[in-house]
Amino acid sequence: MDGSFIWESDGFTQHFQLFHEYVNILQGVLRGEGFPEWDWSIGAGADTITSYGYYVIGDPFVYLGVFFPESLREFSFHLIMFVRMWCVGLSYLIFVRKFKVSHGAALLGALMYTFSFFVIYNTGRHPFFILPLIWYPLLCLGVEKILKRESGLLFSIMVAVSAIVNFYFFYKLTILVFIYGVVRYGMLYRFKDWKQLGYSFGRCSLHYFVGLLLGAVLFLPMVDGFLNSSRNTDGTAINLFLYQVNYYISLVHNLFVPDIYLWTAGGLSIFTLFTVAFLFKTKKNKTFSSLMLLILGVFLLFPFFGSFMNGMAGPYNRFSFAIPLFIAFASGQFLEERNKLQVKDLRIVGYILIGFTFIYGKAAIAENMYLYYASPVISGWAIWFILMYEKVKKKRAKKISIIIVGLVILNLMTNATNFYYPYGNNSISKMVELNTSADRYENLFGGVQNLLPEDDLYRVGVTSQDNHVRNQFIYHDLMGLSSYLSITNGSLSEFAEEMELSSYQIIQPLRNGLDDRRIANHFFNIEYILTEEDNASYLPYGYEVVHRSNDNPAFIVAKTEAAFPFAYVEDRVTTRENFSELNPVEKETFLTQGVVLENNQDVEGREIEKAANEQIKEVEYQIEYTDPGLSAPDKNLIEVADNEARLKINLENADELAGHDIFIYLQGLEYETTDTPFYKPDDTSYDIRFLYEDRKKTLRQSDKYSFSTYFHRENMFVNLGHTDMGTDEMFIQFEDTGRYNINDITIYALPADNKIDQQIAEEKWDNELDIKVFENERIEGNVQREEPGVLVTTIPYEKGWNVTVNGEERDTVQANIGFIGVPLDSGNSEIVFSYQSPYLKSGGVLSLIGIFLLGLIQLIRKKNNSS
Repeated sequence: MDGSFIWESDGFTQHFQLFHEYVNILQGVLRGEGFPEWDWSIGAGADTITSYGYYVIGDPFVYLGVFFPESLREFSFHLIMFVRMWCVGLSYLIFVRKFKVSHGAALLGALMYTFSFFVIYNTGRHPFFILPLIWYPLLCLGVEKILKRESGLLFSIMVAVSAIVNFYFFYKLTILVFIYGVVRYGMLYRFKDWKQLGYSFGRCSLHYFVGLLLGAVLFLPMVDGFLNSSRNTDGTAINLFLYQVNYYISLVHNLFVPDIYLWTAGGLSIFTLFTVAFLFKTKKNKTFSSLMLLILGVFLLFPFFGSFMNGMAGPYNRFSFAIPLFIAFASGQFLEERNKLQVKDLRIVGYILIGFTFIYGKAAIAENMYLYYASPVISGWAIWFILMYEKVKKKRAKKISIIIVGLVILNLMTNATNFYYPYGNNSISKMVELNTSADRYENLFGGVQNLLPEDDLYRVGVTSQDNHVRNQFIYHDLMGLSSYLSITNGSLSEFAEEMELSSYQIIQPLRNGLDDRRIANHFFNIEYILTEEDNASYLPYGYEVVHRSNDNPAFIVAKTEAAFPFAYVEDRVTTRENFSELNPVEKETFLTQGVVLENNQDVEGREIEKAANEQIKEVEYQIEYTDPGLSAPDKNLIEVADNEARLKINLENADELAGHDIFIYLQGLEYETTDTPFYKPDDTSYDIRFLYEDRKKTLRQSDKYSFSTYFHRENMFVNLGHTDMGTDEMFIQFEDTGRYNINDITIYALPADNKIDQQIAEEKWDNELDIKVFENERIEGNVQREEPGVLVTTIPYEKGWNVTVNGEERDTVQANIGFIGVPLDSGNSEIVFSYQSPYLKSGGVLSLIGIFLLGLIQLIRKKNNSS
């Protein structure tokens, strides 16, 4: 297989796809088509700057893609990857030039920094994670120049660039450059002169502030998007005092082999071992590289620092990208001053090499990965013998330096190949085949998407079995719901959590066809569903197949006549407080009856005190513990001894369930693993599979160490689909061993009648907003009403939307938890929705102020220097 550097997971569904689409947008701008600030093909609709900004908008290298046609889009993506890597080395060389190091030292350091494992790893995983390695040396250089009373121009510019490119790494860079500044100031001035301290700190702060102003045009919208996103900022679920023992074991194990754990990147050149010995030997000199390595090394030992550097979220140690900078600098220094390392010092290094030879030898045998573990050891011993030879002969030759650099290059090359090739980590197997990504986007639905009508306003859905559908609707320019982005609308997340959508994930709130829930799909104006024919049994009731492809696999288009309009008026309301008291089935059926408003929103309408549906049945059942792989020692406790052990549920009066949608609701879930070794953290992840008729659905509780996706599932609510016959048994299959506490299991049956669904939809259409203009950033329409009401939409609730009614600006309300609602008076209402990214204009003004201040500072400095 010809592998690419596009990771099958995030690389395919996020990085390359967003690069592909953003370059299309840029080329459209050059053709005069304008830049859309809102895009209806991103999930249920989203702000373009917020959605793309985390990945591509601020990345200056992405703009090189504009010069390549779409047929070379993947080629340009890879080319830009290598340009970034080249700039990592260039940035390092610019930094060390300030310290007047030799050419050999600079070359060695540049190689070790450019091809550090953090770079190699993210070449395929998260390409923009390479960018902070470019900015950090230049930020440090900017501080260096200020501390030495030189111009602060570079520092202001690099602060602006860092803030624009990615706010997430800007936070880390700010802390890291502050630490560097403190260390360097201490070395230069030793904190003895308070006047000098105030002067240096003041200039650094001023230029940082100016840089922040310069970058405000993108920084402000992105920070606002993050603060209102679905990301959980409530801390982490793990102990922040100490890691589990296996983390510290991995620190040692991963030092010189290409591996990563909790984003602590290992894979260092084995030459680092000699460099550390050199730093210990010359510790009285207190070089800034040794102090920085000491500080960052302490940060790696305690999860609190990892959490702090990650915005007080889970301790992902992504700040470890900075460590290779100081290792590289110190290694270059050691190359030039290696005569300071004596024979006895090399013997100590030899003993440590023996230790690593034993550790890696044992691991190689256990894992059958001989070349993977042998490569760093062989390189280490080769360097050791050369240095020992040099000491014994007492000759310092230029050839020795060349040989050492050559061995380091070989070591770095084998680290990279060991990571990607099958005899090592085999990461190439997790990459998309070269030059196939665009074709895979195009053939996502086998071409049946081309059969959809072009002029109608509707959304397109998928089924619960289409987990691979994430951001691809952007490619097809279809309105759907699926999205997979780091910054996702927080109100949509609230809606999904309130509705207890089983498919909900933190950054994918409306994925997987809304768990195939019939009314939810109607509510979202899902008129068509695209999926493989094998998934037809998962279609919500009432969606009939209208097209079928002849491919293998075959794809289908299913249509319903019961989808709600995009916007319509409701005059029945309930409060969020009342709504929250309902069970999930009642909540869903209420979407057909009225609108939910926040408790503090007072609008005119008929309030429903207790919204419920008396047709919802609670099904009686009996549980059978016949599987020998599980037992129930207590009422609510289930102990699972075998993987895939099943709990059988026999439904009573099952013939009465014909024509119903069936749901199962597990409440009060707690899980405890029973077979975790003492040195590893408890694995809190588990999967539960639900089986009914020919449908299977699996829900996952992610592990608390999966910080990006973890949230505690106290309940699991699953739609098991529509039954025509009333099957009398279902199964709960526990995929993982352990102890499961389940306080309650409830099974609901909701009658499904296509005629009633269509009648409900017709009522909504009778009160629809008659849309005349529907564009990315503008919607125009009118509605005629005899009574006041609330215009209900499925526009995600975003502060950037402005609404006018009959030419007058109208405040919006938060309708149905996640969406924009507009209070309307009786009579005719001409309504206009318009969108502008929040804080884009104000950020632009601040950036102009920053330019003025930077120019003013430079003029004052120039005048002072000339006088």
